[in-house]
Amino acid sequence: MIGALFGVIAAFSWGGGDFLGGLASRRLPTFLVVAASQTATLALLIPTALIIGGAPPTGAVLPTTAIAGIVGGTGVLLLYHGFAHGRISIVASIAGTLSALIPVGVSILQGEIPSLLRLVGFLAAIVAIIIVSTSSVEHAVAGEAGAHADASSGAAARGGAFYGVAAGICFASFSLIFASVESDAIVWLITILRIASVSALALVFVLARLVGRRPPGDEPIRAGAIPTGLLPRLRLLLLLTVAGTCETAGNLFFFLASGESGVAVAAVFTSVAPITTVIFAALLLGERVNIRQGLGIALAGVATIAIALGRVAYTNC
Repeated sequence: MIGALFGVIAAFSWGGGDFLGGLASRRLPTFLVVAASQTATLALLIPTALIIGGAPPTGAVLPTTAIAGIVGGTGVLLLYHGFAHGRISIVASIAGTLSALIPVGVSILQGEIPSLLRLVGFLAAIVAIIIVSTSSVEHAVAGEAGAHADASSGAAARGGAFYGVAAGICFASFSLIFASVESDAIVWLITILRIASVSALALVFVLARLVGRRPPGDEPIRAGAIPTGLLPRLRLLLLLTVAGTCETAGNLFFFLASGESGVAVAAVFTSVAPITTVIFAALLLGERVNIRQGLGIALAGVATIAIALGRVAYTNC
């Protein structure tokens, strides 16, 4: 039960952080949003780890955690980019479904035999992804009459379905890699995740500039995107910091959930994160979905619940 609680807390932390980060990405370049939010969080994590983190981990834990951080950071970049140029409801539902589907699929390949309910959930998840990713998207985009001030640019095809698939694969990979880490130095693990992701972003930026190109998601900053007054700038910094902090809190509670319940169960519970993101998008940004998209999103939710409730029939040892 405690593992499920940790998983739900992680889901709401990730969902809230994803919405805030996606909102910021509609105002600023995605690369800048991810780099700034994660750097701001890292500035808080490093002194925290030094003060209360105890002895840092050593050995194979370091590279494994670093790889997880880079993969997870890549997923966040893809997700935010999808939010900025597509539909939050579409991108989030696909990413969340895949992040639950893949870890459970891996557990089956490792010898776990799924129950009928979980198998139905798998099939429903696949159908849901196909429905959502192939639905036509018609909505007011930035600059059009009736569009929200923070509306999507509409540049991504199929509402950003590709970014949802790519982000979901990254998040599932993050779950599998990070859950394999065995260490009690939790604060240091979370800090190492951020050090790795921020370092990777910095390296990509430098390499791209050296060859005369912009890194992925580093679009030119549009006029007026960065406020001029001190207070508005502080609000923007707070938005980025809260987004990064929520992502970090999600990582922390996912690690605790996977330790209590295993990665497959933890991944399923945390996959409800898109529900939070979609609700915020509907209430605050006025995003609406057509009937076909709504059915696909609803089916994705049902599939996730079925996978979560479907117990393992037995383990093939």
